[in-house]
Amino acid sequence: MNYRGSYRKLLGNAKAVLIAAIEIYNKPAFQYRDECFVILLLNAWELGLKALLFKNKQSIYYRKKRHQPYRTLSWQDALTKAKTYFPKGTRPLPVQYNLELIGTYRDNAVHFYNADGFGIVIYALAQTCIKNLRDLMEAAFAVRLEEEINWQLLPLGIKPPIDVVSYILGKSGDRITDAIRQFLSELAKSVEELKAAGEDTGRLLTVFNVKLESVKKIGDADVVVGVEKADGIQGPLVVVRTQDPNKTHRLRRKGVLARVQSLHGKRFTSHVFQAIVWKHHIKENQQYCWRAEKGWLTLYSYDFVTWLKRLTAPDIEAALKDYRQYLASRRRNHTGGRRSK
Repeated sequence: MNYRGSYRKLLGNAKAVLIAAIEIYNKPAFQYRDECFVILLLNAWELGLKALLFKNKQSIYYRKKRHQPYRTLSWQDALTKAKTYFPKGTRPLPVQYNLELIGTYRDNAVHFYNADGFGIVIYALAQTCIKNLRDLMEAAFAVRLEEEINWQLLPLGIKPPIDVVSYILGKSGDRITDAIRQFLSELAKSVEELKAAGEDTGRLLTVFNVKLESVKKIGDADVVVGVEKADGIQGPLVVVRTQDPNKTHRLRRKGVLARVQSLHGKRFTSHVFQAIVWKHHIKENQQYCWRAEKGWLTLYSYDFVTWLKRLTAPDIEAALKDYRQYLASRRRNHTGGRRSK
């Protein structure tokens, strides 16, 4: 396995995928336009980030697991690893938030299929996403994408575009679902966090500047984000955000056991813990688990504790049953292998 391959092939593929994404978006009639567009856009970023890692002599593979094939990094993990190598003029945090919002749309596209006008928000995010990738490629690889793309497109259309500000304000006449409301809340939250960190919000979204104000001060606001938190704790969307594990993932196994103690009247033991972690692939879920690259440290988030307490008794029994069968099968395979020798 070539862990230190040439970055040029990955870079070439990143450019090809980005151009394909732009071509699809600019087709005059194309069903499932936004969904296909963001899939390719995230793929272009993933390839570009892996090219950046290869250029800096870094592996783009997860640690090899026994009896399993090699796996390359997800775009989230590639971004986390590549932040160190970002050019000086490109700050990683706004880029990360922009990609996370686009990733949220991709992962939850089913919630937006009938939302007229919502594509204007995706267009605004994606326009910034393309600009960020262009700047990264130019600074890190001396590649000028604008020299390879003919931007002279005819700005023709039958229906005038929706104003993105009016859409967020809820004045476009389109129906705002709970999923869209939650997505716009995530957008507003990202803007606030970037501003608090002193980061450039123009790397998140550049079509307009978001400024959160009380409705009573609407006359002083550049843009009022007219959204409310969706009903329920989590809302209809699955939102995955790359976070600092030093702040969100601070619990070892012992800490999780101490905070849960019992589930449905039964003691929460290490065995039950291990069965649930195995059954639900918790160690592969970045929201609940963080592992050091060398595998010497595993930490769990406080969200994982909350998730555990929501499990039903049948959920726990199913995990224990399947885990017992898995252990028994592994023992049989191990014993049989030794006898064959």
